[in-house]
This record gives sequence, C-alpha cells and structure tokens, in this order.
Amino acid sequence: MKQSILAFALVAVLFASSAFAQEKEKCDGVCPATTATSVASDDDKHATGQCPIEAAMAKLPAIAYKVGDESACCANSAAAIAKTAGKPITYVVTDKSFDNEQTAFTSLVEQTEKFVTDFTTPCKCEVSGATKIAGKTCACPVTSAETAALIKTATDAVAMTYVVGKESCDCPVEAKELASKSGEKTTYVVSGEKTECEMTARLNLARAKYKAAVEAMVKLEKPTAKIN
Repeated sequence: MKQSILAFALVAVLFASSAFAQEKEKCDGVCPATTATSVASDDDKHATGQCPIEAAMAKLPAIAYKVGDESACCANSAAAIAKTAGKPITYVVTDKSFDNEQTAFTSLVEQTEKFVTDFTTPCKCEVSGATKIAGKTCACPVTSAETAALIKTATDAVAMTYVVGKESCDCPVEAKELASKSGEKTTYVVSGEKTECEMTARLNLARAKYKAAVEAMVKLEKPTAKIN
C-alpha cells in the first residue's frame, strides 16, 4: 500500500515538473528581433534577437535528468534510459544532485523562490553605490527607486487564492480552517492555474511573480512592445 502511494506521488511530481519544462519553452509576448533586449541580465548580451520573456524564463531553476554519464531531456526519457541501462536516475537542480525526484522537486521550489526573491530585491553595491534590481544595474538612486517601486507593484499584483469546496478566500489560515470544517481539499490558484499540491502552488507563485517582474521591465524599456 505504501509503495502504491509513493508511486502515485512520484507520478504527480513527474507531471508537474514536465508541465513546467514545457511552459518554459513558451513565449507569451510578441517579441520580434527589433524589440528584444537583455532584460534578464546585463551580462546576457547574446540574447539579442530572442524574446526577452522567453530568455528570462529559461533562466529559472529546472530539474535536469542524468542516468550514469548520459543526460535526458525529460522525466520520460530518463525513465526509458534507466530501464535500458539498469541504472538509477539522478535528478539535478542547479548544482545539487538528488536520487529522489520528490526531494529534487522540493529543492526546485526552494531554489526558484530564492532566485525570484534575489531578482526582485534591490541590491546596492557599497563600493560603487549602484543598485541592481531585476537584472539591471543603475547608478542613479532616483531611477533605482522608481524601478524598485515598479517591480514591487508588478509582483504584489500576483497572489495566491484558495478554493475549498464552494468557498474561496485569499488567506491561507482561513483556507485551512475551511478545509478542516468541511473536509474538502484545498485548491491553490495562481494566475488561473489550479493545483491541490501546495509545493506546486508555491512554484507557480514564484514563477508568476518573476514573469510579472520581467514583463514590467520589458514594458519599461520598450513601452510599445506588446505583451499578452
């Protein structure tokens, strides 16, 4: 029975991570070469000609799969290679390796949240006095403050809501109380995406906030660029 439950959980995690891998390849904006900029990073000059939103989303942490010395592009490919080779799958998130995908997925969520926090939080260099936020460095304190305010407004607009049965709310404590009283499961909603997995919801929220920050920077740099 325990093995069946674990297998079901792993399938759910595989589905979630695969969905995010597919979503990472999408570009939601209209981004011709003439409007592409290195929004994600000042150092990413090679991004010219590429959709800035797509380039930025590709920088988010992701799960990579390895079987021995062989790399796989997705969970299904990794499973097929592992079955043929008779070797276990190693799950890699940034520079950390795991032998269990659930543990790797937890690390993915935590690393993504930290990545987004670092990206959206102003960081001032005490030596130069310049401030870096959303991948951009600015020496002007006024401009830096305006950019920080823009990013905060964009990310604050992204929030998680909760649905328990027929009731909905925006407070996790209230959602927990509703679930306890009704016995219904909690559905987490972020930008229209629904899931009953709290960890997946946290990942959705971090990614949505990051995307909102990137879109705000694209509009700031290219006011005429269309972003859906």
